[in-house]
Amino acid sequence: MPTPEERLTEIQTNWTTITSAHGAGPNSQQAMGQLVGRYHDALTRYIHLKVRDRHLADEVLQEFWTKLLTGKLAGADKTKGRFRDYLRTVLHRLIIDHFRTRKLHALPPGDLLDASQPDEDFDRVWREAVLNRVWSRLETYQATTPKNRYATVLQLRRDNPKASIEEIAEQLTAIVGAPVTPEAFRKNLQRARAKFIELLVVELKETIHPTDNADVEAEIHDLGLGRLYRRYTTGAEH
Repeated sequence: MPTPEERLTEIQTNWTTITSAHGAGPNSQQAMGQLVGRYHDALTRYIHLKVRDRHLADEVLQEFWTKLLTGKLAGADKTKGRFRDYLRTVLHRLIIDHFRTRKLHALPPGDLLDASQPDEDFDRVWREAVLNRVWSRLETYQATTPKNRYATVLQLRRDNPKASIEEIAEQLTAIVGAPVTPEAFRKNLQRARAKFIELLVVELKETIHPTDNADVEAEIHDLGLGRLYRRYTTGAEH
């Protein structure tokens, strides 16, 4: 599965954040800061993928943030479904309008003219953003939970997919400075994967509506994370 060259935590849902960001007072400024922080890298990557001219891409990006900061994107409605679909539709329209305003004859390649159709570029970039945020959540969980090693254990397994459990247990022993048996590593790995899926669900629930289990699983599969989800929920070592 291809990934972008550049990679694009639980405070409020994204829908609540964008609503708060268009209010008044210090809470509004804080909400706007959260929005910019969460989506700047992902949206920048996507726009540059769609608009191959860097100068034009920067203009579109600037226009997007200008509209956001001036409250012109306040029409987000969580009852309409996924937050990523709302953002993608806004970006499609901005790119098309920008090209037409500049009287450029050809639109950028891709499927911009019909925002209702799947967009592999956006889904790929968004998937990377989701996974990065889940990893950040896991690292935070480890840092704030005494003696927890979930992020380290999962990273070791991911970095050494062909190594035996015995070999990776030795690497963890060297990192923590205390003996780690293969069985202890295996149990920690299973728990780390379960925690990763738990945090993935939390992340996705912030961007979809409704948020029941069926909708979350549908979003997981729509983002191309079904294989990861199945692997991490089987409880078996691979």
